[in-house]
Amino acid sequence: MHCRQQVAVGLMVVAIAAGGGSMSALSAQSVETAAGQTSLVDQGRQQAEQGQLETAIATFTAAIAADTNPAAAYFHRGIAHHDLGDYDQAIDDFTAALGIRPNHAETLYYRGEAYTHLADVTAAMSDFTQAIALAPDFARPYLDRGIIFASLGDFPQALNDLDQVIALAPDSANAHYNRGKVYTELGQADAAIADFDRAIQLNPELAEAYGNRGILQYQLGNTPAAQADLQQAADLFQAQGDQPSYQQTLYFLQQVQ
Repeated sequence: MHCRQQVAVGLMVVAIAAGGGSMSALSAQSVETAAGQTSLVDQGRQQAEQGQLETAIATFTAAIAADTNPAAAYFHRGIAHHDLGDYDQAIDDFTAALGIRPNHAETLYYRGEAYTHLADVTAAMSDFTQAIALAPDFARPYLDRGIIFASLGDFPQALNDLDQVIALAPDSANAHYNRGKVYTELGQADAAIADFDRAIQLNPELAEAYGNRGILQYQLGNTPAAQADLQQAADLFQAQGDQPSYQQTLYFLQQVQ
């Protein structure tokens, strides 16, 4: 039983936030629908989507200088700065874009996302909440706000936001994964496992979901299932080059032998 308690203590260490990816790639399928974008902005977007972020920034800068209404250029340059890890500059660009079109939900969302990287939870929550008010059917702010609520220990509010994400985007593996983490914290193991099951079904490469499900299986006394899940999580972390998570999962796997 002592070993089971040790593994339970480590649960949220394995349960790191899922998500990420290039915001430049995401923006191509986002709610950005501004008409009349200049050819320079279009060119910069293509460069960013091809991973040529420095070149794209130069193109967006030229678009800003040439355009009397450069909100889109500031917006996309902010995304490029974000993808380079320059979150302060990204926030400056998103703020400039919002100075031109203050009620643009997507810009608010992306600025909030940048604030999360700087651990400015208050600013991030404010931006996500404003984005939701402006575009209630935009799923991503609910997801990010829900993750923040969970990190602050407000699990009922986190659950509300994640339920909303799943209502809007039922095939979001990250939403099911993060809701599974919340259910774990609320002591609802069956609901948590169901969400981890769904997350894995939607994204079989989501190592964190296997890890969390494995720990829950162990807590429920299903040792063989726990071992299988933790081994799968370790294999995926190793294949993905995530050595810290790989080593941590190996530790948990040793505890359940």
